[in-house]
Amino acid sequence: MRTNTMEIRHLRHFLMLCRKGSFSAAAEALHLSQPSLSRSIQRMEELLEARLLDRQRGGVALTPYGESVLRHGERILRDVRQLNMELELMQSGDWSEIALGASPIPAQTLIGPVVGELTREHPTLNLELRVDNWRRSLAWLEAGELNYFIDEVAATGLDHHEALEVVPLAPQPALMCCNPQHPLLARRDLQLSDLLQYPLALPRNLPDAFLERHIPGLTLGPMVAGRRIVRFDQFLSVKPALFDSHLVALTPLASVHQELVDQKLGVLRVGDLDEIQATFGIVSLKGRTQPPASEKLVNAIVAEAQRIVDSASSIL
Repeated sequence: MRTNTMEIRHLRHFLMLCRKGSFSAAAEALHLSQPSLSRSIQRMEELLEARLLDRQRGGVALTPYGESVLRHGERILRDVRQLNMELELMQSGDWSEIALGASPIPAQTLIGPVVGELTREHPTLNLELRVDNWRRSLAWLEAGELNYFIDEVAATGLDHHEALEVVPLAPQPALMCCNPQHPLLARRDLQLSDLLQYPLALPRNLPDAFLERHIPGLTLGPMVAGRRIVRFDQFLSVKPALFDSHLVALTPLASVHQELVDQKLGVLRVGDLDEIQATFGIVSLKGRTQPPASEKLVNAIVAEAQRIVDSASSIL
């Protein structure tokens, strides 16, 4: 059965004929002549290769094929009307659907602060937020289930992925944080070997090569097996432990920004530890057309990341 060349107007004519029950009444409602309506229905039957109507003296009667077209046709026209309405709203900038993914830290520190403002500016915005690791987010992006996701792009290699477009966010320092009464805060000339005498919490998704480059004491040297390491997927799961223990955690500035401002946490400065930067980015597929309002969302997240970094000079 060929349906690829049937036009929406044929379907409208057919449904009006079904509602009115006669060619004369349907033609009048459609502002067509009866011969024009008859030719339209005949053309539709030719394209579908099926007889849809039995012409009778008192009007028309649907064949089984016609009943099937009527059943599906009403839904198709509703969908077309909905599509036209959505396109008009999208073109006017009044409506958007955006699916955004993020790892836990940017979800909590970057997306949260901008969602309220964005929904106020775009009351018809539908926003879906998925929080997971970068591998899951990448799979969703490639499957068309996400428009963007936010994650660390340097340590994960996402910034060198040929199929991806990355909007870089302001690099922020990754800090060794602890509670303000931690014994190491009183030490001068603090070294990595001193740090490793205490429990250390690290993001679980950091590649081994990254750790070997920045914190070689974790993978090299004596007593490697005796290191007290806590590996976490979500920083929120270990954050409470920092306030009442000797745990030290490596985490981006954004995740502890407010606690540093309130002096609820302190920062350890380790002399022989390379400076570590967390390089987050907004990731999308190259060549994909994005919905309206997405540009404002991206710009707002970029601005929020920059604001956090700019404020760091007063607390570090």
